[in-house]
Amino acid sequence: MARALMDEGDAKVEKKDFAGALRAYRAAHAIMGVPSTGIEVARTEEKLGHLVEAHRAALEVTRLPVKPGEPKPFTEAREAAKKLAAEIEPRIPTLTVVVQGVPESAPVEVKIDGVLVPSETARAAQPVNPGKHEVSAAATGLPPVSKEIEIAEAQRQKVTLALGDAAASDDGGDTGRRVSPLVYVGFGVGGAGLIAGAVTGALSLSRAGTVEDLCPAGTCPTQAALDEATPVNDSAKTLANVSNVAFALAVVGVGVGVAGIFLSGGEPKKSPETTSVRLNIGPTGIGLVGRF
Repeated sequence: MARALMDEGDAKVEKKDFAGALRAYRAAHAIMGVPSTGIEVARTEEKLGHLVEAHRAALEVTRLPVKPGEPKPFTEAREAAKKLAAEIEPRIPTLTVVVQGVPESAPVEVKIDGVLVPSETARAAQPVNPGKHEVSAAATGLPPVSKEIEIAEAQRQKVTLALGDAAASDDGGDTGRRVSPLVYVGFGVGGAGLIAGAVTGALSLSRAGTVEDLCPAGTCPTQAALDEATPVNDSAKTLANVSNVAFALAVVGVGVGVAGIFLSGGEPKKSPETTSVRLNIGPTGIGLVGRF
């Protein structure tokens, strides 16, 4: 029976069906439990990328008791298992779960791919296979949190899971840098000033063109043309002044925004939804209306 299972495993390896070969080798090893069956389990686990399982299977082969007069294939399998274990060990990545929001002494429940990590080693580096993993943590009275990570061969990775108040302040992986309201205010004013300056400048040029049509070279041919051109000319001058002031505010606003970027970091974080600036343009001038 075991011999047939080994032959089946060999045939599946030839077809690159490593998952099927592993099932056959495991079944044969469960029956025989000898080095020659164990080494094939280890080799196939390694082909599937199961480095943790391959390393464990290889070590188990090296620890099988040596029986008097055992056949040469058993001895060769032990040596092969010893070599395989040594080759795989440095390739195994490790994952350290850092749990925030609970005291160091508090019990936490850490799971990797749904498997509970023993509490005594939950905060230590865990050997895992290369690839994607789901990591979760939970503590009494606090909702669990989870995160999906990807790890490569030989990588030493840390993943932070924030519980309770720490989760609220984590802000989805934010670096913790706080943005000064000056950033929103400054760039808000700068943008509004730029738009207002462009609009009023265009209107001023349009009115100036109308005056030129009515009074070419600054000379009005008739009193009627002068009467019509005068208010248009006054409006053009007013709009030109408003445009100049708006562009000046835009420059100041950008400067304030840039200063806010450099000052960000220590102030309480404020979102753009709670900070707003509006540029009002009226017949007597322009003004800022804001909420901070």
